[in-house]
Amino acid sequence: MNWLTRRQITKALLLTSGAFVGGPMVTSARAADEGQHGGTLNVVIQPEPPILVSLTHTAGPTTRVSGKVTEGLVAFDLDFNPRPQLATSWQKSEDGLSYRFELRRGVKWHDGRDFTSADVAHSIELLKQHHPRGRGTLASVREVRTPDPHVAEIVLDKPAPYLLAALTASESPIVPRHIYEGTDPLANPNGRAPIGTGPFVFREWKQGSHIVLERNPNYWDPGKPYLDRIVIRFIADANARAVALETGEIHYAPDTPVPLGQIETLKADPNLLIETRGYDYQPSCTGSSSTSPIPTLPSRRSGVPSRMQ
Repeated sequence: MNWLTRRQITKALLLTSGAFVGGPMVTSARAADEGQHGGTLNVVIQPEPPILVSLTHTAGPTTRVSGKVTEGLVAFDLDFNPRPQLATSWQKSEDGLSYRFELRRGVKWHDGRDFTSADVAHSIELLKQHHPRGRGTLASVREVRTPDPHVAEIVLDKPAPYLLAALTASESPIVPRHIYEGTDPLANPNGRAPIGTGPFVFREWKQGSHIVLERNPNYWDPGKPYLDRIVIRFIADANARAVALETGEIHYAPDTPVPLGQIETLKADPNLLIETRGYDYQPSCTGSSSTSPIPTLPSRRSGVPSRMQ
């Protein structure tokens, strides 16, 4: 198993496509050279997601998993700059009524089928009809034109300046048309055993216990991901989650999953690290009447294997 320094694992977690967004993070890390392959990342997410693809659901745990298997047209860096994902470039018309996306070539779905603009068009239509927020963010979409297998043009009835920000993996996943066409997306089995284009391939979901994702050997970004496997565990008791972090049983834990009363104790542990970056992008905002700062989550220095991506 390969291990990373604290600095390397923090960078890896922040830069992973479809990162586990949602709150301060906990990680484990040991020294190794950046870019080495191998290892398993043990993650805790609470509660267990009801479904694994964020096409029809916006539950936080679902968005943590979906973006590892599926991808969006774009992603965003830590400075909120859009960067290519399934789209390699894009142009907005001067009147703001159309967005033209050049799509990445040579991308394969996990079942071996080719990714094309037809998948983008079908996904946008599904999101517009069935995604809880998509009904609003995509309401002005008139049609998605596909003049070429590697070109998709979103045509709007009125400008939607927020559109690009909504086209990330966790918010607007691109799903395979050949899996969803002619089916009820709410009942499609792909929601529980997803096929995507992302860096990790779904292998197993044992309800009440864990989800296993494995490295996609045919990923479009050569050499990535670095990890062999991600195991996402469900630990219902908050005290047990804290113990799992302290012992290194769990390497990474987003969304402050430990009792708030234990935050200061965990912060004092030299093997734990609090990381608050990487959660600035959120599809929604949560208000609080509290005048106290929201506590951040510890992250572990002692055992995160190899870069996530």
